[in-house]
Amino acid sequence: MSAEVIAAGIAIAFLAAACQSVTGFGFALTMTPLLALVWDVKPTVATSMVLGLVILFPLLAEVRGSVSPGRVSWMLAGFVVGLAPGVFLLERLNDDALRVLVAGAVILAAVVMARMPAVHSGEDSIGLRVTAGFLSGSIGSSTSMGGPPVVLYLLGRERDNASFRATILAFFLPANALIVAAFAIVGRLTDDVLILSAAALPAMALGILAGAQVRRHLEGERFRLAVLAVLVATSAAVLAGAVIHLA
Repeated sequence: MSAEVIAAGIAIAFLAAACQSVTGFGFALTMTPLLALVWDVKPTVATSMVLGLVILFPLLAEVRGSVSPGRVSWMLAGFVVGLAPGVFLLERLNDDALRVLVAGAVILAAVVMARMPAVHSGEDSIGLRVTAGFLSGSIGSSTSMGGPPVVLYLLGRERDNASFRATILAFFLPANALIVAAFAIVGRLTDDVLILSAAALPAMALGILAGAQVRRHLEGERFRLAVLAVLVATSAAVLAGAVIHLA
């Protein structure tokens, strides 16, 4: 791993942490496609998951809303089922195919999440909870970006912002821990992944603080849409590069 990759990883971790702090989501959506431009995809996914787990602890401490244990437990049940297929894809796909999957997932997630204000709550059921968890587990363990299925499910069903934030963080803390444990089992937590993760921690802490300051002065919705626009452009570049190489 070169010094350039370490420097880029530190800068991207700062940006990703700031986005997460301001908008409440987006760490992996920012970290993974940007870091994949300068580093191999598989260690990028692993690094994003390790740092994505770490960032949840200080953010969870900020939440004072009530968690919905029924929703969290059923989503986690689906997540566990989806974990194995996602890890299988990560192990089997080559770097270019995984780049296509990562870029496509980011673009789709960004477009869908940009439309979130127009999404209304519908019928709630155990089946929907399990399905959201399954999709999150499959997508998260293969691309590190398992947030959108759960966010879209909870949107409108957790009407109180504090409860929404508390429930989603309570879900992702054990969910991300399971993915990191699975990565450790299959040997994805390499020395390079751990070195870059450790090097990025101070920048990530600064990003959380910077995001908290920005959140006080900036309308969250406009910033969220701007972040999504950057992610779509970046992911389109990753996707184009991977398709050209495959051709």
